Amino acid sequence: MKNMLPWLILGLSLRLVLMPVTLHPDFRAVNFAADIIVHKGQILDFYNYLSRQPRTDPLVKLYGDGLFIYPPLAYLTHALFNFFLSPLYPHSAFNTLISDIGQLRSDPGLPFLLLLLKLPYLLADILCLLLIYRLLPDKLKISGSLLWIFNPVNIYVSYMIGQFDIFIALFLLLAVYLSKRKSLLAAVCIGLAAGFKPLPLFFLPLLPGPKLKNIIVGLLTYLVIIIPYLASSGFRQYALLAGLSDKIVYAKIMVSGSQFIPLFVLGLVLIYWWQWLKPGDLSLSGWFSALLLLFYSVTHFHPQWFVWVTPFLLLLYIRNPRLKFPTLIIMLSYLIIILGFEPSLHLGLFGINFSFFDWMNRFYPAGTAISIARGILAASGLFLVSQIRHPDSD
Repeated sequence: MKNMLPWLILGLSLRLVLMPVTLHPDFRAVNFAADIIVHKGQILDFYNYLSRQPRTDPLVKLYGDGLFIYPPLAYLTHALFNFFLSPLYPHSAFNTLISDIGQLRSDPGLPFLLLLLKLPYLLADILCLLLIYRLLPDKLKISGSLLWIFNPVNIYVSYMIGQFDIFIALFLLLAVYLSKRKSLLAAVCIGLAAGFKPLPLFFLPLLPGPKLKNIIVGLLTYLVIIIPYLASSGFRQYALLAGLSDKIVYAKIMVSGSQFIPLFVLGLVLIYWWQWLKPGDLSLSGWFSALLLLFYSVTHFHPQWFVWVTPFLLLLYIRNPRLKFPTLIIMLSYLIIILGFEPSLHLGLFGINFSFFDWMNRFYPAGTAISIARGILAASGLFLVSQIRHPDSD
């Protein structure tokens, strides 16, 4: 690790430069909920907070009732940091962040506030680096760690748009780390990852060891997290499935007027059968990558979700450099897809209102171009999975 000190300092400096100057509107929700939990004491009832306010309340008019759409850990984690760090917040800037983000860039307290609010992601990022360092063989530790330190997807997601998906990547990595020795603890980690967004529950059948026990332990972990909130109508209505249920069946092949074959389910079950019959074909990182690349290929995924797969692509690539080209093509396709989103997810992060989608439309139908990029990502992901047979163990 001593040889990496200059690179660690450079990577940290890059993060510290980006944290105070980039802002996405979605950053408000988790920090608003954290403030409600800590300063209004609504640990179990924050999902209903907005619905119980007068309809004339400015925050109700701004957000509606369905602002909090994720499972509890997404908000409780931020509440923990809020508890310790909120005395340091520039409170004028924090209040403006929640109530009038359009005026926020003129507040002198904004840079320090953003730095404090994004610190949780820095901690998770460091823990991911340590796990990657432990998972790699000695001769690859330095190069693999450097790839993570300068991982553009993580830097973009965690420090620019300020999304908490790095925690999901962390618990999935921890599951891989624990899987060889304590598969049930790995299942607990999957359940904890699902406490942020439910998709990781699909990983449970891929863990080594007794599958039924793994599934039961992972589901029980997730249930322990959500059971205290099942009495909340806001949680049941807005957060229980976190909007994923529609996405995973949207891409489909129609077989009658009302029935269809959902492509995600088709691919998922094929992966399960493949892993059941030939578990040694891929490492656990490979199985996780296969499932995630399937998910990105057949859903309209949000840019921050892509950080989930980056540690596993790194682990696969660093052991097998011939995967360099398809991995780069996947990353390039991801970049094109990002540019197709609204400006707030790219140049808007710096306060620049420029739409790449509208710009592309001047030369070629932007929707078609981005759809082609999605097709290239799907094909490259399928090819990559086909090339990682019989890898070194995690």
